[in-house]
Amino acid sequence: MAKGTKSGKNVPTQRADRVKLTPEESLKRMQEFDKRKEAFVAAVRKGKNRSVPA
Repeated sequence: MAKGTKSGKNVPTQRADRVKLTPEESLKRMQEFDKRKEAFVAAVRKGKNRSVPA
């Protein structure tokens, strides 16, 4: 038998406020993107049910 939805706390989820970055921090992140890019690619490859072949 299928389980119904749980009627627990009906708290609407809200997105966190966006962090305001300084120009220096933005430049630093852009320069370090090559190091972080591999982590992004690995996360996408680990995901399932992709319609785009790797």
